[in-house]
Amino acid sequence: MNKNIIVTGATSGIGRSLVQKLDSEGNHLILVGRVPDKLAALAAGLRASSTCVALDLADLDSLAALAPQLPARIDGFVHAAGLESVEPIKLVRYDKFDHLMRLHVYAFVEILKLIDKAKKKTDDYDTSVVAISSIASDNGGVGQTMYAASKAALEATVRVLAKELAAKRIRINAVKPGIVDTEMTQRWMRRIGMADKAEVERLQLNGMAQPEEIASLIAFLLSDQARHIVGTQIKIDGGGPAGKVF
Repeated sequence: MNKNIIVTGATSGIGRSLVQKLDSEGNHLILVGRVPDKLAALAAGLRASSTCVALDLADLDSLAALAPQLPARIDGFVHAAGLESVEPIKLVRYDKFDHLMRLHVYAFVEILKLIDKAKKKTDDYDTSVVAISSIASDNGGVGQTMYAASKAALEATVRVLAKELAAKRIRINAVKPGIVDTEMTQRWMRRIGMADKAEVERLQLNGMAQPEEIASLIAFLLSDQARHIVGTQIKIDGGGPAGKVF
């Protein structure tokens, strides 16, 4: 049966690759992103039906606009929205910190609240939720204080809510990619002054992952085959050296 799946951060990186994979399986996708034109362009290239919701996830009040556009049944939710941050401690500001927490953690919780509110314990279907974290939560590099802390908070949220929502057949997991060949990684490279892609490739034993590889793992976690996988954080770091300072 085709599923109704929410994907935040749908227009770029891992989110876009996941959308294309899930579309090939005939699912109905609720695409969430900031830029209406990018959402429309993405939806125009899909074969299955989709719903586009343009909003800024860091603006928590705007999330009220999402609720009326959700179908009664939600089978999956992937929180792929994210923003890189490389700031030395002297530039750490709590408005920046709060922005990352809103995007990475608070928005995730708010959307889960919508799913929880709509689902009854008597409903006979599973809902799979996947949050995209980062190996920076364990092994953040110089300047990643705010980014690493927000991802660690996201993982703590996953562990707790996986227990709380299991009774409603809502299972929650996180994936923790290392360096993935995305637009966000390219921005990170520019910010740390690393222009040589080959140098970045050497930071991981198997080189940079491709977004399609991460999307395949997420698609598995969304599938019925993964119904017994709950509350895990799956690390995908390419075998890079522990403690590497980027």
